[in-house]
Amino acid sequence: MVECMGSNCGQRMSADYYGVSMISVKEYAYAKINLYLDVLSKRDDGFHEVKTVMHTVSLCDDVTVSVKPSSRPSVKLTVIGHSKLPTDSRNLAVKAAELFLESTLKNAEVNIRLIKRIPVSAGLAGGSTDAAAVLRALNKAFKRPLSDKRLLELAAELGSDVPYCLVGGTALCYGRGERVERLLGCLHLYTVVAVSGEHVSTPTAYAELDRLYSDFTCERDGEHTSSLDAILSAISSADKAKIKLYNIFENAILPIYNGAETIKKRMIELGADHALMSGSGPSVYGIFRDRASAESARDHFIKNGIRAYYAESV
Repeated sequence: MVECMGSNCGQRMSADYYGVSMISVKEYAYAKINLYLDVLSKRDDGFHEVKTVMHTVSLCDDVTVSVKPSSRPSVKLTVIGHSKLPTDSRNLAVKAAELFLESTLKNAEVNIRLIKRIPVSAGLAGGSTDAAAVLRALNKAFKRPLSDKRLLELAAELGSDVPYCLVGGTALCYGRGERVERLLGCLHLYTVVAVSGEHVSTPTAYAELDRLYSDFTCERDGEHTSSLDAILSAISSADKAKIKLYNIFENAILPIYNGAETIKKRMIELGADHALMSGSGPSVYGIFRDRASAESARDHFIKNGIRAYYAESV
């Protein structure tokens, strides 16, 4: 085998790469946190109009995609680290591979090996980032038959967070989340992500928001607007002192899921400058002044039986 080194790709290929041998491409599927998340309205298509600033952190899954020539398309997924994850088309990683093969009219046997580290159903885009990694890997394996624009279109078909996960970095996202605008800046964060045993489904979280805000027909205060301005200023100036986090889902989820509320308070007590629930929860992240402080807080959570992960900006 011949190693092919790249910035984000651990691509390994045989010497006759363009022949009939198997091709394997490894991608890192990074988690995201929401620095800002607001829901603006309900849409006619059943989704919600959102505006969010997402940020990539180093907590990641490993996704290795192997491709063999075949007379018909097939996809197989093996998951390591989470025994209860589905390995059929209910898994976004499998859906991504099937959609790619269908869109490119490729006949191939695709085997996906997923090492799962990102907590499931925690608001960290774990499934979405795996799907994005599969799209990137397959496009590399087949010598990039799809443009970046077309990959984003496929990502949007798979889920609202998948386009962002395909792009990564720090971005302002609109629509139902599929419209991605990269933000310039070098904001480097040291974070701890902690998750209690609670699980929050996205539909349940949105239903609670609809109830709380009367289907978004009532007037709201201006906290969400001022927070967005502060976040954008912090990013452009790389000044963490300007950060003002906001997540509308906290208003709906924290009163119901006590574990998330307790973790958020504990983050501040342990020295976090800021703490916020990510996505629709129930994961909570804290932003610390340096790596040592963050790792100390992580160790405290783990010692007390709470899953916690150190992660910094990628």
